[in-house]
Amino acid sequence: MDADLAGFVALGALILGLFAWLRYDMKSLGDGLRADMKTLREEMHAEMRRLEDRVNARFDAVDARFDRLEGRLAALEHGQSKLEGRVAALEHGQAKLEGRVAAMEHGQARLEGLLEGLREAIAARAAAE
Repeated sequence: MDADLAGFVALGALILGLFAWLRYDMKSLGDGLRADMKTLREEMHAEMRRLEDRVNARFDAVDARFDRLEGRLAALEHGQSKLEGRVAALEHGQAKLEGRVAAMEHGQARLEGLLEGLREAIAARAAAE
């Protein structure tokens, strides 16, 4: 009976030792996992910061390109408005010239009519003499 009791005590001590070992192993495993997770979290944050910096740099480059394009577009629009003003001035000048040409053609027609009348008067006078 003492042997049975000693066996039970030894078995109890063995079970208690196994649970203590498992508890220690789980605690060290948890500590290791926490350390690994902390390392991975730090690496992930560092990578995220690096990617954020790259993305921000690309956004800045794109913004700069858009600013340059907007400047060029504004310059083109200004040039276009200047050209439109010049075209309007040329059209106005052309209309004035067309008016002058019409007036000259009218004057020429009047002169031709007067010359025709003068020729007829000279011819009539020459015929009368």
